[in-house]
Amino acid sequence: MITNLFYYIDVAMLVTGTIFVLLFFTQFNENKDTLRNYRISKRLVAVAFFFVAAGNLVELLGHSNDPVYVSEEDFIIIKIITLATAVSQAFIFTIVSVMLLDPKTIKFKQLRWQTAVVTAYIVITILGYLLLPKSSIELFILLLNVVYCGVLIYFTVYFVRRYRAFRRVMDNFYSDDVASRMRWIAVAFYGALGVGVFALITTLYSNIVLNIVFNLSLLCFYTFFGIKLLNYPWQFEMIEKTMVDTPVEKKPEEEQSFAEVTTENIVYEKTPCLDSNICLGQWINEKHFLKSGITIDDLVDFLGINRTYISSYFNAEKGITFRQWINSLRIEEAKHLITDNPKITMTELASRLGYADTSTFFRHFKAIEGVQPSVWKQENLS
Repeated sequence: MITNLFYYIDVAMLVTGTIFVLLFFTQFNENKDTLRNYRISKRLVAVAFFFVAAGNLVELLGHSNDPVYVSEEDFIIIKIITLATAVSQAFIFTIVSVMLLDPKTIKFKQLRWQTAVVTAYIVITILGYLLLPKSSIELFILLLNVVYCGVLIYFTVYFVRRYRAFRRVMDNFYSDDVASRMRWIAVAFYGALGVGVFALITTLYSNIVLNIVFNLSLLCFYTFFGIKLLNYPWQFEMIEKTMVDTPVEKKPEEEQSFAEVTTENIVYEKTPCLDSNICLGQWINEKHFLKSGITIDDLVDFLGINRTYISSYFNAEKGITFRQWINSLRIEEAKHLITDNPKITMTELASRLGYADTSTFFRHFKAIEGVQPSVWKQENLS
């Protein structure tokens, strides 16, 4: 019975993998040039799904109703195949996750040497099994496991850095936590990492129950990732908005009389807005920051300067992101509203401040003031 369960899961994985491979190669709903990385990502994932489906097909062709028995020689082959497959899958899902976060560019130089390292690992794994004496195979596999762990650590650090950079870009554009809507990419990456660790465990122990759990986790992961990847174009608009910069308007010679504002990374256009803060102060005094769903483009349109300049100004001069700056202004306004109108409800307060819901307002208020707004009200109005 347990053997049949193992093969039923194999059938499910074969069918699921085949369906997603067909969808990845036939779904053409991404005609934008900015979705180039997404098109590449789909094909990479299709390759990963194809190899998994092919492996399931091979297992099914050898299916019998007899209890599963794995000889020592077969177990060594399984270890070699698992390690070679796992490192390639880890590479593909890491690269795809990063490409989905950064649709603008592919760092080909970095990608080439990463591909070379992964390819070398796979070649060495196969050649080692074919050429080394049987007495050295176990030690060889142990060394491969150590290197594999190092590869997983490297990919994790690599992804975390790129994910933090993505969140910073989003926080420099939106006043709301829009980046959280793409958190599924991080969830998918850590899911792939978990599968990779699970694969390593299966190379250390031969157990039919463990293999069933492993294949079941694979089925869940591939289904989740496949559905999310197919839906990515409908979420892409929020990322695409951050990719388009506002052109800098050339000012007449007589208007170029203000001091330049510099940071260690950028020199700003000569403009009265960043030198004297007149325009920025006017924008604050008119309380444009209370607009729901405000983005840095709204501020850019008001100031008439380049988006890159203003976001770098916040990051380098103020040490905060655009979203943090907007929230600090809103929380200061909240304190004034509470003081001037003690009977105001938290729901009305959150709405007037431009927050979509009270929970978001509570979270930001506590992050800045250290207490909930109701507690702050009691402490300051009693």
